[in-house]
Amino acid sequence: MNLSKNYWKGFAVLFVVASCASGPTMIPFNERMQGETESSTELRAYVGDIVFSKYDFTERYEGRITASFKATGGTYTASDVLYTRTLINGGDGGCTSTMVMSGGSLMTYGIDMQLPSHCLYDSNGNGSLDKGYAAGLGDFKLNPNVPMPAWIQSADTTGTKKELIYQGRDGSTLRLRYREFFRDIVRPSYDQTVEYNLDEGLTISFRGLSISIIEADNQYLIYSIDGGTLEL
Repeated sequence: MNLSKNYWKGFAVLFVVASCASGPTMIPFNERMQGETESSTELRAYVGDIVFSKYDFTERYEGRITASFKATGGTYTASDVLYTRTLINGGDGGCTSTMVMSGGSLMTYGIDMQLPSHCLYDSNGNGSLDKGYAAGLGDFKLNPNVPMPAWIQSADTTGTKKELIYQGRDGSTLRLRYREFFRDIVRPSYDQTVEYNLDEGLTISFRGLSISIIEADNQYLIYSIDGGTLEL
């Protein structure tokens, strides 16, 4: 009877300690990008290239993982699961709200296990994902390690970007494409084509931006930014 009481006392202490244990530090991976095309220098742009760009946005990333890994008594399979890039205890990794499942095992009495919202990360800097964390489960090791996904720009990237793109020359007509991106850096919120008659002069202006045309044909443009800018 005393042994039973001591057992439950030990279990209660263990439960309190586990409940009070804090999870890893998680910081969304963001990159602040700011800049604009330099002025007062000779530049070249081919058809489809950016002639001038000004931007200020915060870039976020995501990646997909397809892998199987052992953790918390089961073998879990992530099939093309999307993870948001996150720094976890300083290591590169990703978090997802997508639940992944494991097949039943002897340790789980044949019952399928669920791994809810969780994070996978590189704890030792070797370039692969070797640890994970899930609320309610705590830390777990990944065996085998999971390859780091190829991080790509996320649709959650937000900010402002404006750009002029060279569209070629037809006779004396030079064409530029103007695009604005606001909040969503992947899809333009505004898009228009502007035309200039070079017979009227080799200096063109657009919204306060002054550009000198040095050479232009239907393949490339040689130019310089004389002054001004595109206000964000």
